[in-house]
Amino acid sequence: MSLSTSPASAKETLRSTLILFFGIVSGVFVFMLVAIFIGQNNDPLVPDLNKYQTLITWGIAAFSSVCLFIGRQVLRRGIGAAKNSLNPLKDKLSQYRSSLIRYLVICEVPALLGVILFMLTGNFVFQVFSAVFLGFMLAVTPIRRRVVATLELNGSEQSELE
Repeated sequence: MSLSTSPASAKETLRSTLILFFGIVSGVFVFMLVAIFIGQNNDPLVPDLNKYQTLITWGIAAFSSVCLFIGRQVLRRGIGAAKNSLNPLKDKLSQYRSSLIRYLVICEVPALLGVILFMLTGNFVFQVFSAVFLGFMLAVTPIRRRVVATLELNGSEQSELE
């Protein structure tokens, strides 16, 4: 008996993108919550790092800025390629998903670094960096109307998503 796999519809592709998105974002959020819980119940892992708090804060701010710049460039290029392609909607959505995942991974690095630095130092400033990047990630949530507007889909492509 062979199982025939039918290609996913555009609506299913968008739904799977949304599920993947929330999986990545919720992973960062849960890691932040666990770090806060552990940080409140235990001492910092390396409290001596607090001597270098200013240097570390400026370092993570610079690193985060670079990551955000690169992430937005990657997302913009990916969306531009998907928007300007003559491919069917499903392929456009796949390109969109690919660039979105790259953006999320790039934004996830400073968020996780902030959580790790919080656990090492016990300083909530680093959790703020993580929360800000969680906000940047949530700002590109792939909901239907945002994807339609971002990819500038025509009427027939929009109807495929319904």
